[in-house]
Amino acid sequence: MEKKTVAAIAVVVIIIIAAIAGYYFLVIMAPKPIMKLLLTYHITDPDEMKVAELMKAELKELGVELEIRGMEWDAQWALAKSDPAKAQHIFVMYWWPTILSGYDFLFNMFHSEEQIFFNLGYYYDSDFDDLIDTAYSEEATNSTHSMALYTEAQEMLIDDCPAIFFYDLDNTHVISEAITGYVDNPAYPHVVLYYDLTPLAGKTTFYRAEPAVIVTDLDPSTQFSNEIVIICGNMYESLTRVNPDGEVVGVLATNWTYSDDGLVWNFTLREGVTFHDGALMNSTAVELSIERTYRMYSDLGAGAGFIWDCVENMTTFDADPYLIQFTLKYPAPLNRIAAASYAAWIFSPKVFEHGNDTQIAEWLYPPGGPPEGIFAGDPPYSVGTGPYYLYEYEPGGTVVMKKFDDYWGGWEGSHYETIYNLYVEEAATRKEGILGGDYDFTYLLAKEDLESVDASAAAKVVDIPSFQNLLGFFNTKREPTDNVLVRQALAYAIPYQTIIDEVLVGYGVQSKGPIPAGLFGHVADLFKYSYDLDEARALLTEAGYEPWASSMSMAALLAYADSLIPCFYIMPYLVKRKWGYSPTYPRGLSYPF
Repeated sequence: MEKKTVAAIAVVVIIIIAAIAGYYFLVIMAPKPIMKLLLTYHITDPDEMKVAELMKAELKELGVELEIRGMEWDAQWALAKSDPAKAQHIFVMYWWPTILSGYDFLFNMFHSEEQIFFNLGYYYDSDFDDLIDTAYSEEATNSTHSMALYTEAQEMLIDDCPAIFFYDLDNTHVISEAITGYVDNPAYPHVVLYYDLTPLAGKTTFYRAEPAVIVTDLDPSTQFSNEIVIICGNMYESLTRVNPDGEVVGVLATNWTYSDDGLVWNFTLREGVTFHDGALMNSTAVELSIERTYRMYSDLGAGAGFIWDCVENMTTFDADPYLIQFTLKYPAPLNRIAAASYAAWIFSPKVFEHGNDTQIAEWLYPPGGPPEGIFAGDPPYSVGTGPYYLYEYEPGGTVVMKKFDDYWGGWEGSHYETIYNLYVEEAATRKEGILGGDYDFTYLLAKEDLESVDASAAAKVVDIPSFQNLLGFFNTKREPTDNVLVRQALAYAIPYQTIIDEVLVGYGVQSKGPIPAGLFGHVADLFKYSYDLDEARALLTEAGYEPWASSMSMAALLAYADSLIPCFYIMPYLVKRKWGYSPTYPRGLSYPF
């Protein structure tokens, strides 16, 4: 047999031995994940995606294989609400309050539910429920005891760890430098009260660049999404409003009182207020608005009318059409409920001329869009009391509002007459537009761009803490996240500060529990999980899941691989001893003999 043939055979044998050994040690004997988890996030949110990717990298250090899956909103929710035993292990989402109280966060996301709504971790604890329900009922009448109960409830929540509390997000809005009067309010995300703005002399039109489809519903009883930016305080108004400092102030109500037990509330209404359709605002309009809003939720599951669940009945008085009395089923801070971000809007009683609740809904927000329903006539196309009315609506696109001449606040001084709300999806386009003077307001620009935008002469960045936070709900009904030790371990594996620095670029802080600072119920010294992989490993071991150490470590694998090296030397050495020459590697790389 020729020497070259033998040498070739020797090389092939070496390669086969190395391949088999490599497969054995690197595949068969490689560390196996101690658990596999599925995390879902909203696919259009780049920050949620970055958080998920950082989590995946850290959990790998523990031997946890995390599949991250970006999903459209409806699909993500459908998976969570179908069967908890098959749903995602971690559901990442933002939350901001409807009722401006910490109860909104605790109740909606962690209170026991007969049917899955917002409690996406399926956390059920009757003691927790009792604590927060009692705390909520005492907010107005015994705030000290209420706060103590909220604290106890959140300490329980932290111990049970049904969710990861990632961060509280800052509001970062961009507005033209020349505009004055803008006040960023953490209670109403992304809402601009256009009436308060003072434009440059001679300018009467305001252009807003919105990063998402503006309207999903125009019915003030059921709208529960992006259209808040045109409805809240602009087209429709509520009885009260919460200022940035947390103070509750009157809007359509001028004052209110409540009984010692918190069960009876009297609201005195503002006189001389006219709806866009010419009807007069009084106690009957308030009663009809709230009754329908609650019915739309209780009967059809539409909107956020659940905020009015505490109301047993309402009473109006013929002798005083500007007084309305609420009798409650249980004590509740009705002045804050009446200031809710959704479902608190008062609208014209003339809408009831268009039929039952469903027919009214189709008239206010016709399935076919303009020129059907309310759009069949001339504007106004809204029935609120706000300073602006809906003038033009392009489904999926531009929304135009005009000033309402008969607004109860009057129009003295300088105000905008026309508001253009433009759907501009691309962040780069919005940035160029506001720097170039095409837009007056926008938000959700890339955080890395905010510093340069703020330094420009064209725009300024308004940055304040918000009532919005990011959470990751653990599936408490599916292995292995049904184990509290596993949940705690995963909470310790989150690189919180890295997320703040790299994802938020400093525009936020790590959450201290579920309630952001500034809302009643927030506990400033509440325990928070820190980044600690050693503690995470210890908890996983206690839970019965041995991290990487239970399998072959990478160091051991490298040692095994290193032990194969002599094979590559011995065979050529034997060839040299027998035939007197050294074979070569492919491409001319020589063996060291």
